Amino acid sequence: MLKSFSNKAIATKARAMYGARVTSADCEELIKKRTVGEVAAYLRDNTHYREVLAQVEPSAIHRGQLENFLRSLSYIQYQRLIAFDFGQQSFYRYRYFRDEIQQVVNLLRYLSGKGQGQASGQYDFHYDQHLVGQTTYDLEKLVAVQSWRELLEFFGDTPYGKILRRFPPDPSGQVDLMGCEQALSTYYYKGILTAIDREFSGGARTALREVTYQRIDWENLTQAYRLKRFFHSDEDFIRRSLLPFRTPSQKLIDQIIGADGVQELHAILNRAGLIPEGQDPGDGFIESVVFVQREKQSRKDLRNSPYPAVVLQAYMTHLEIELEDLINIIESVRYGLPPEEIRSMLILS
Repeated sequence: MLKSFSNKAIATKARAMYGARVTSADCEELIKKRTVGEVAAYLRDNTHYREVLAQVEPSAIHRGQLENFLRSLSYIQYQRLIAFDFGQQSFYRYRYFRDEIQQVVNLLRYLSGKGQGQASGQYDFHYDQHLVGQTTYDLEKLVAVQSWRELLEFFGDTPYGKILRRFPPDPSGQVDLMGCEQALSTYYYKGILTAIDREFSGGARTALREVTYQRIDWENLTQAYRLKRFFHSDEDFIRRSLLPFRTPSQKLIDQIIGADGVQELHAILNRAGLIPEGQDPGDGFIESVVFVQREKQSRKDLRNSPYPAVVLQAYMTHLEIELEDLINIIESVRYGLPPEEIRSMLILS
């Protein structure tokens, strides 16, 4: 009874939070601003970001600080939502699980760049304070890691250590960064699917598995397109680079992988309804398409799903996309782009 009540409370609260979202009218006001400070002032005075910007002096804030403040709201909202989970199901830790893996990936990228002479000095490791104490490892001590050897020592015999040991550096000291990222993402998704199967049943289990496989699907679609379009990778390499799950768009992904040149690739995307005929969608196209599809699905789940865990995930997806839009606005205002160009970049408007 208590568990049922807590789950209903999660769904009710998530939908109420969604009701306080940044609107298209807000975005229209934001793209008219001329400075980052003006954007910060509007968000502080008119949106649900007032909570994290209450003590901010807009005229003194710079882009990076503003983005970090905005990002912190998702942690605050998530903590509030899972506080209703009186049963303490491990599934509801998925947000921290995902983010702690991202911290490992960020460190791997730094070490890779350092090995190529592209980084210097102490690791500039910016993390949200809301994540401290939520990870399975000591996040603050991760800052001190400066080499592959230190990284393996840090993780020891943990699952992360076991995964990373599968990708030793080559003779030049370079690590298979893509392989590491794929293995870590696979570990994440297997963990989520295991938690779903263990802690849910019936329609809730089915719906959560569908949501999870859809997210994997979008990641594989993005990866396959980018490797084919911009890196001209061969079929075997692309398949090895995808997450090892069969997903809803597998047929489309197979067609992308097998496309003979850019013209055929875009014809495939046209037939799938992703781009108009004859259009070269450019560098950021696939990410924008995926964001649009994710937003449509999250909006549908927020309004219609009877399963609280699905509603929770849908709200967090919305916040992620909302933040992406706001970052695009901040960057565009900073560089003085015209409103019509900024508007074309937005997902939620």
